[in-house]
Amino acid sequence: MSEAIPIYQHEPAPQANALRRFVSMHWRLVLSFSLLLPLFSAGQELRLVKTIEGHYDYMTSDVLGRLYIARGHELFLYYPDGTMKYQFSDLSRGAITQLDTRNPMKLLLFYPTYSLIVFLDNTLSRSQPSVDLNTLQLELVQLACTSFDNGFWVYDPVSFRLLRYDQGLKVTNDVANVNQLVGAEINPNQMVEADSWVYMNDPDHGVFVFDSFGTYSKLIPIKGAERIQVRPNGIFFEFEDRLVKYDLLNFEQSEIELPVQEFESVSIEKNRLFVLQKDAVLVYELTK
Repeated sequence: MSEAIPIYQHEPAPQANALRRFVSMHWRLVLSFSLLLPLFSAGQELRLVKTIEGHYDYMTSDVLGRLYIARGHELFLYYPDGTMKYQFSDLSRGAITQLDTRNPMKLLLFYPTYSLIVFLDNTLSRSQPSVDLNTLQLELVQLACTSFDNGFWVYDPVSFRLLRYDQGLKVTNDVANVNQLVGAEINPNQMVEADSWVYMNDPDHGVFVFDSFGTYSKLIPIKGAERIQVRPNGIFFEFEDRLVKYDLLNFEQSEIELPVQEFESVSIEKNRLFVLQKDAVLVYELTK
């Protein structure tokens, strides 16, 4: 059985509208603040504020500066102050490898092996019924991500289709023959929606960009990235031993100077830099 385990008592929940305004405000304003490590102002530096020891398989963060780390079937949520607050576990579904935190109040957890989407709230509790993609005749979906207005996207590599569903599980956009559309045989490893654009990362080709209707726009030909992070001021490409920023305005690339030489994954959020290593997660703070 799956359950969300509160480590501390839940804080009183604000009104839903206030939460949405809060998240929207942070998405537009906070993400544009201190995301570019090589562009530190004079006197600013990174300070190690927390070391979370242990082996973890997956890491990501959200716009509120909260950290999510997974070990096998377990997911842990840490607040910006380094306090572990909530835990989610589902023994029946296997390892956690895809978590979309674009909306911190409605997280999308995807289990590709089971073609199952699970929605979690900000306390890692199930917020609505899971979506079994098998019942939608989608048995081998490879990727899924959150979309606007509580919708979600899925990519089916068997039929080469990119589909968007609304919260009522109705198809709003169906992009057929994606391979033919982009002119390449693709094998993407990640898909995210940000600022009305859908980004599909394929290490062999780069990042394929679609608009909110699924219309193919362009290819960003940066190959070999294991993971991407899309921010208002650019796309961060994570490679095996480095992090590169691609500027969406001038199309320039710049390498990010990291405080460590070896890492499994990194995530940049607010004034925090999270670094996943083999035996620990390091939390750095940008200080003045």
